[in-house]
Amino acid sequence: EKLSQNTMVIGASIIALLRKQKYSVEELYQLIKKEKQINLERFYNILAFLWITEVITADDFYITLNK
Repeated sequence: EKLSQNTMVIGASIIALLRKQKYSVEELYQLIKKEKQINLERFYNILAFLWITEVITADDFYITLNK
């Protein structure tokens, strides 16, 4: 596996984006898909990991970074 495709590296990219603003699930997926070339299943697995570890919160359609 390439380091840039590692779950933790992609998770860090998501965190970096969420530090700037909140995103809808679709907006965040489109940004990460362009940057990291991942599929929807992998994206949701990474979001689930970030949510379980209490790094992010999902409200309605928006994802925000926990403080």
